[in-house]
Amino acid sequence: MKNLMTVVLLILSIGLLSALEFDPDYFYSRSIIACFTKEAVGNDSGVINFTTEDGSVRTGMPSFDALARELGIVDMEHMHPYVKVPTWNDNGVYLQNIYRIILSSDDLMDRAVNELSKDSNLLWAEFETINRPKWVPNDPMITSQYVHQRIKSFDAWDYTQGSYDVMIGIADSGVKWNHPDLRANIWVNPAESPGMTINWTAGTYTGGNGVDAGEGGNKIDDLVGWDFYSNDNNPYQNWANNDHGTHVAGCAAAVGNNGIGVSGTAPMVSILSCKGASNTSNSTGISNGYDQLKYAAEIGADIVNASWGGPGTGAYPNSIVNYVTALGCLVVTAAGNANTEHTTSYQDYPADATNALCVAATGVADLKASFSDYGASIDIAAPGEGIMSTIISGDSYSAYDGTSMASPVVAGVAALVKTLNPTLTAYQLRQRLMDTADYIYDINPNYVGKLGSGRVNAYAATMYDKIPNITIDDLNVYEFTGDGDGIPNPGEVIKLEVSLNNYMDPYTGLSWMTGSNVQATLRCNYPGISLVDSVAAYGTLTAGSTMWNYSTPFKFNTVSTLPSEPIPFELRVTANPGATFTYDKILSFNVNLSLIQKNWPRSLGGASSSSPILYNLDSTPDLEVVFGDNSGNIHAVKAADPDIEITGFPLNLGSAIIGSVAMGTLNNDNLMDFAASTQANNVVAFNQAGATLWTKPAGGTLRGGPVIAKVIGNQAAKVISVTQSSVLNAWNADGTSLANFPVTIGGAVLAPPAVADLTGDGNLEILVVTLNGLLHAINPLTGANIAGFPASVSGGSQNAMTIANLDADPQPEILIATSTAGYLDAINHDGTVFFQKNIGQQIKTSAVVADVDNNGSEEIIVITAPGQVYIMNPDGSNLPNMPVQLGTSVECTPVVARFDGGNNAGIIFGDTIGRIHSIRKDGTQSPNFPIPLGGNVKVSAALADIDGDDDLDIVIPDNVSYFTIDIKRPAQSIEWACYMGGWNRSGNVYQPTPNEDPAVPQLVTELKGNYPNPFNPETTIRFNLSENSLVNLVIYNNRGQIVRNLVSDAREAGSHSVIWNGTDNTGRSVSSGIYYYRMQAGNYTETRKMVLMK
Repeated sequence: MKNLMTVVLLILSIGLLSALEFDPDYFYSRSIIACFTKEAVGNDSGVINFTTEDGSVRTGMPSFDALARELGIVDMEHMHPYVKVPTWNDNGVYLQNIYRIILSSDDLMDRAVNELSKDSNLLWAEFETINRPKWVPNDPMITSQYVHQRIKSFDAWDYTQGSYDVMIGIADSGVKWNHPDLRANIWVNPAESPGMTINWTAGTYTGGNGVDAGEGGNKIDDLVGWDFYSNDNNPYQNWANNDHGTHVAGCAAAVGNNGIGVSGTAPMVSILSCKGASNTSNSTGISNGYDQLKYAAEIGADIVNASWGGPGTGAYPNSIVNYVTALGCLVVTAAGNANTEHTTSYQDYPADATNALCVAATGVADLKASFSDYGASIDIAAPGEGIMSTIISGDSYSAYDGTSMASPVVAGVAALVKTLNPTLTAYQLRQRLMDTADYIYDINPNYVGKLGSGRVNAYAATMYDKIPNITIDDLNVYEFTGDGDGIPNPGEVIKLEVSLNNYMDPYTGLSWMTGSNVQATLRCNYPGISLVDSVAAYGTLTAGSTMWNYSTPFKFNTVSTLPSEPIPFELRVTANPGATFTYDKILSFNVNLSLIQKNWPRSLGGASSSSPILYNLDSTPDLEVVFGDNSGNIHAVKAADPDIEITGFPLNLGSAIIGSVAMGTLNNDNLMDFAASTQANNVVAFNQAGATLWTKPAGGTLRGGPVIAKVIGNQAAKVISVTQSSVLNAWNADGTSLANFPVTIGGAVLAPPAVADLTGDGNLEILVVTLNGLLHAINPLTGANIAGFPASVSGGSQNAMTIANLDADPQPEILIATSTAGYLDAINHDGTVFFQKNIGQQIKTSAVVADVDNNGSEEIIVITAPGQVYIMNPDGSNLPNMPVQLGTSVECTPVVARFDGGNNAGIIFGDTIGRIHSIRKDGTQSPNFPIPLGGNVKVSAALADIDGDDDLDIVIPDNVSYFTIDIKRPAQSIEWACYMGGWNRSGNVYQPTPNEDPAVPQLVTELKGNYPNPFNPETTIRFNLSENSLVNLVIYNNRGQIVRNLVSDAREAGSHSVIWNGTDNTGRSVSSGIYYYRMQAGNYTETRKMVLMK
């Protein structure tokens, strides 16, 4: 029969295992652990040389490779590459033959385990279990109990949850001892139980012989305790308003891990019930409280809680407490709730009894609770604000305040300590709790010496002399292999150094046990992360010491498309193998990779309203970044280091810079010229040498930046500005006013001006939109509106205008996003309406135009203040699936570039919570986006390759600093480069002027580089040809051997790209390593390096 039972149980267990289904709460995503057979591996080291083809693993095992293709197995990790005794096996299971198999998604996890388990190359396959802390209760209200997180109950519970051999006496108003969340912990007197029956539903019991069993306490038939109010043997309390004792009992010892309610600090302990209040009327106090203390000790309680008391001289209380203590029972008391200091002139008992452990109350942040008493007689503190626990009414729960709650929290911790240290006397137990408390006087400076030894720490109290307490002290995150800028970017191999510390309390000097044979194993299941080196040995860590894994750093691969968010890692730290209490903890932490350019951001100490200009102003090949700040400085900083400025800068203009700086040429001196608006309501012109050309008062308040443009035929460029009171200025290069200017238009103006040739006469009209909904088009020769203007628009606008050609005729249209009205208006060159679109939300950004899908036609882009992104056809109709709902507020006008390798461009802008977005036509974000900066982002970005590395750079300020984001892929095209479309801030991308953006450099023959690098499984190599040429592009290994002839044919002039999929000339996948690619075209020869990683 015994053998039969074994077989039945075995069959049952196999059935249960086979029915197990993937659950992401319990198993790691995309990860399966499998053991290959010795025959399949074919060697003693367990090494399987595999490659990746068409996105899946290839091992040379036909049936396994077929499954890899079907199931989407994208990678394998050798779990135990080193085994001390490689010949050891467990029925054919060799540790070195165990691999982690990585799938492309979770979609086929159940099928994968099932089919891999049947493959002849494998002994077994199973989900990879998430190893969480050993004991976290499943009580549903545990998250409402901040107390456990604060006092580290969870850490203590990993080692002990208490013992029924340890008894806590609840000397109080009585306990509803049949409460569902208390009854399993209610002490039942073994000396009295023979012949007695408990009715748990009714809260009664029957039987008994009417004789004291002699177990102590001198009470007759005291099965679960004693009623000191009615002097009977049932301490059951069911009067709802007298639930103090029931709540206190739950604070100390509500049953843990029972799937209901809450958990006490000692989830598994015996509760002795003592009743000192009526169960038929509201109680005004606790009757016979000291007799309850005495009884509890005499009957064998290890701890007794007294959440009550009152003023007095203390002789009797001290005598009782001393007696109870002498019997080996620790008395834990509540300090009081009068916010009163205990001194020689005011004492409260039993709180101030010499041998009692007196508990003050703190809150969730360790600050003294406003109601809590304090003073020199306080021994310790514990959470006492909003403590969730059991109550009588409806067998329910409620959160109460009071030192009455803090006291049983400590009593429960005392029970945990007693469980592991059963020989401790009451004196020793009291001292240990005090010695291991956390220092809190740094945040309670007005109560130094008056909150005892600190706030109770359950973990330290139970375990400080049994295990080390190892924490992560610091992290170093480095680029190991990548682009060489030293910044850990997505797409690179990252080196991670972790500093571990064995804790010593810096205030109390409490030392945890020395950790021996400390080892750390790195884990991460975040998509796009693959571990390279994941184990580090730290050796011995004494208390207070710190150690880095400098000699064995962790390493991991990252894919280039990782989102810009903290990456969660786990570090499993083990120590003291073979000890009574081994140390095995999971330490969670995050690693942040960065796309911020090296040496950036540049801190400004405040917001800048100035969108950047990116232009080469000196003899070095990198571009300079030009912008203004709120201190009145114009900066022209180097791309490589924004703290370095070119000669002549920073240039201080006397007051904060308003709006964006404009750039153009005012003189024929081969220097770029600039114009800026200041808070002093001046417009200042200066050149790239930092020399001020002139300063002119604007005649009113300036709310935006100026424009530099040739508005009259072939005359020199003018500087154009408009004030809030609608004074329109146009200055010549020498600072004199253009004839017929300034002009007062009428109405308030918040938007900057724009320019466009609306009449086809070769002159550019100056466009101004007012808050009263009028669009003016001022003839630069007359200072008056041209025919058809002013034109009415759908509302006032504070947003910049955009000039574009939206229809088939050659004349331009003017796009105006009205601010409060929420309309997008397109006005024809003659002042008539092309379209008016009611978007229905406030708009605080300008409309821009760009070809977002590479179809040769430009679309219109508008983003509303609530964060809806609209992409429209030129006639104002929405593209399908518009708008894209962002969910955060936006006041940042976008820029647009195509840089993801496909047809869809990224619409790049910031939001008010500090994130940079790149939204594509299909509503998705570009890889790596959103990118967090931290501050409010309202100012438009500028786009260029500022450092010559062939990658797209995004330069943008938030409300504190200026950032350069180094996107690790090239721009296929820049569709809208900067605020108002050009450095001269004309708003006009349809009619180029001599002061528009610098011309695109003439194409030269050049091997540009490959992306991604490092790569797996393929990379794209780009090159340019200045003329039609025969091109040879060859891949070499690091021994100089030809691996692949990639290109060998004639190509036309232009930009080209070719993909290498990591295979040689025979089609076989090559191994990981460094490879070189050499291009020859005419007289041009260039070689570059790339890294293949698997």
